[in-house]
Amino acid sequence: MTLRFAKNIVSDTREYTPDELAQIAEMQKRSPLQSTVKGTRLLWMDDTKVAGASFYMECLWAWGGVTTSGTTEEPHHHDFDEVIGFIGTDPAHPQNLDARMEIILGDETHYLTKSCLVHIPAGMKHCPLTLREVNRPLFWFTLAPISRYGRTSLTGEKATPPPPSKFVPPPPDTSGSRYARYIVTRPKPHGTEKPSEELTAKVTRIVSLDSDSSPGAFYADFVWVWSGDLTVAAETHTHDFDEMIGLVGMGSENNPRNIDGNLSISLENERYHIMQSSLIFVPKETTHGPLKFSNIKNPVLCFTVGNTPKWGKR
Repeated sequence: MTLRFAKNIVSDTREYTPDELAQIAEMQKRSPLQSTVKGTRLLWMDDTKVAGASFYMECLWAWGGVTTSGTTEEPHHHDFDEVIGFIGTDPAHPQNLDARMEIILGDETHYLTKSCLVHIPAGMKHCPLTLREVNRPLFWFTLAPISRYGRTSLTGEKATPPPPSKFVPPPPDTSGSRYARYIVTRPKPHGTEKPSEELTAKVTRIVSLDSDSSPGAFYADFVWVWSGDLTVAAETHTHDFDEMIGLVGMGSENNPRNIDGNLSISLENERYHIMQSSLIFVPKETTHGPLKFSNIKNPVLCFTVGNTPKWGKR
């Protein structure tokens, strides 16, 4: 029997196109990268992977190393909002990255050392982004509520200035920074749903985003399930917005997509067993839930993203 939503579950990445490889090569000529940081491209979601998907996301692991010169990104802007995120993996201190990321937002340099979501409003110049120091594995990603990624370069032959009406820098905050407010490092309460009666898991909510934490932002929420059993959203429900659910096992450099435990989710009364790290596109009005974690022996990062300012269900 063919399951209708199997095509909405993505468990791999995609290869870069020839044009993308050419852009990377051009950037490396301008700013040669001297780095020992090892990484794995893990997952990719857009409408080339899932027809009708309204999200772009690329997920990566950074395993360790240092960057002494050069950068992994150059200045650019988008005509859509984007989030760049970094999630720490230490069960004892999950809010700490044990790493140092350097990113330029507008004309300010920021160093990221905590698990965070960096909200990039449409039209805001951002990058270079440099993984300066990675002392333990970390999960990182780029994400946008749009069907396919695109950008406008601010360097090289195709440099184009951002449209003046797209983004106006806010006034300085009390520290004198205009852009620090876009770096979100804390979670916020997620609705009023009671904890599952089947909760025997060790769980830590890491960080979340919505229009309250950064005006104009879309919704995203990240949680580590370290071990045990857990049922999330025990009652089936729908949303009036598209949603994406991410399930990422704490893999290794040799087995980066590994999930050690039993994960399953229902989509329109069809039960799907998730055997490896995956992104799941859930179109609006699709009945889904519960999401079950059973016998989790190795940590699983669970996250939900919605193309809506705030989370809600019905």
